[in-house]
Amino acid sequence: MTYITKVVIIISMKNILSLFLGLFISINASAFMSGISPEKDGGPKLEIIKGVIYKGPPNSQVTVGYGIIKNNTDKDLTITGFRSPVYDEVQIHSMEYSDTGTAKMIHNKNLIIPAGKEVILESGGSHMMLMGPRRNIQAGEIVKMIARDKTETRYMLDLKVIDPRTSHDHNHDHHMH
Repeated sequence: MTYITKVVIIISMKNILSLFLGLFISINASAFMSGISPEKDGGPKLEIIKGVIYKGPPNSQVTVGYGIIKNNTDKDLTITGFRSPVYDEVQIHSMEYSDTGTAKMIHNKNLIIPAGKEVILESGGSHMMLMGPRRNIQAGEIVKMIARDKTETRYMLDLKVIDPRTSHDHNHDHHMH
């Protein structure tokens, strides 16, 4: 085999490996919801509008998620948990302010979204705390999140990663669900 033939074979093998890796990742993303019976798939009944995750500094173990969670049903939804393949734990926190003006972060076990209404997740109010990243996230990527309600119905949400230190996207003009 000539040197050029060996180089072409190596390049072709790298392309094939990249193709299989991409296919594996996309199958895993859709398989994230697999095993859920159709009646437990909430579909578009719950959505996140302008959902973002802030990319933290390198090696940061905690980051934050914001957006508007909208209940598209005629019944109140009680969200009991969030999961993501990218984080070990996702919690909802809110801020409690004392009479003296000091703020305290509170971990909420549930998030109630009234029928046909929205709950805003924002700085200084209710927000997602994403802890224990399983890999590095990159600005621009979409992170999958599952919200689970008290009936064990699950809702797939997409949040866009932004880097607040460099992003001009502070208006968060994207609609994810």
